[in-house]
Amino acid sequence: MPTITSLASTLNAVRRTAGSVAWERATRPRPTTLDQVPPSVDALTCEWLTAALCGDVPGAAVEHIARGVKDDGTSARRTITVTYNETGRAAALPEHLFTKSSPTFLTRLVTSMANLLPAEQAFYTTIRHQVDIEAPMGRYAAWDPRTNRSLFIMDDVTVTRGARLDTILTRETTREQAEDIVDVLATLHATYWKNPDLTTTFPWLMTPLEWMHLMDDVMMMQRNIVLGFRRAESVIPAEVMARSTDFPEALRRCRTISSAGPQTIVHTDVHAANWYVTGEGRMGLFDWQCMLHGHGVQDVTYALIGNLTVEQRRAWERDLIALYGERLAHHGVADVPSADELWLLHRQMVPHAMFMWLGTIGASKLQPEMQKPEISLANLERSSQAFVDLEVFAALGM
Repeated sequence: MPTITSLASTLNAVRRTAGSVAWERATRPRPTTLDQVPPSVDALTCEWLTAALCGDVPGAAVEHIARGVKDDGTSARRTITVTYNETGRAAALPEHLFTKSSPTFLTRLVTSMANLLPAEQAFYTTIRHQVDIEAPMGRYAAWDPRTNRSLFIMDDVTVTRGARLDTILTRETTREQAEDIVDVLATLHATYWKNPDLTTTFPWLMTPLEWMHLMDDVMMMQRNIVLGFRRAESVIPAEVMARSTDFPEALRRCRTISSAGPQTIVHTDVHAANWYVTGEGRMGLFDWQCMLHGHGVQDVTYALIGNLTVEQRRAWERDLIALYGERLAHHGVADVPSADELWLLHRQMVPHAMFMWLGTIGASKLQPEMQKPEISLANLERSSQAFVDLEVFAALGM
């Protein structure tokens, strides 16, 4: 049950967010300088974008903005195409961009209360420059804690990298691409592996266990899990459905193990739609708003379940988990867990992959529709089958 403190915090966030959205609807602000975070992509001006994109090129200016089709979920997603003056064109300033913002009451409330905004800002302003992986280049990233406005502008990789975007329903992952997924994650995890300054450098980072308690308090995730099982019963194996009431304890044990370390930055939300395939066939990763500090296997397990068919996972996962250990060592980790330890951790991390979709399909009407039901069901079909194949309850001592 939510605590009195969490309820008070929630009500305060609701009042503050509702007030800021109402004020913006009445005044329709259109910022022209960087001291204000634009409330939406519709509010962008050429003057503001000139300040955001042209600061390193004297004389460059944005002359026109073309806005793409809206694609809203937890946040509002939209492409923009920017036209520059001659100086900006000569400097090859970025023209094809992708934006994420929080223009509505629900998007602001969800992104702020789930602690999603500081993570995405930190990735594009700092972490992206420290980790050598395939990921979009950030051009602007900011959020305003007072109003919960947020805006993140990055390269549109469908143009700049010739990228193809997929979902679990359309992704066809090759063995080489599966190995590339493992290497991307190992590179990220090795960069911050057991970094003693991790939480002082990034004070917003939470452990998986802390994040679970936050989600329970402010997003009623225990309720969502119950509804999620009910709504996804048609795709969940009978032996998992029979123990649905044990799932919260399995998740708690999974989170506790991940929180115990060795600690690194984990992406946390590595399902198929958050990966892209470049024109050269390489795997890239975006949507960094759920970053935590936990055990890296949490990411690897979820990524394999979400990007591989059940048959592929069964055939490849032992090799890929072993490869993860090899790539950690290659990227400089001196104390890589043994192959047996990594395999046990892989089995123990499956509840995380399942939770992300139980919480999604079990969301209340007050929450934005984060994914289409068929996407959630496909992810739950794969993750619950992994629960059976990998004997997850036994791996967790249940």
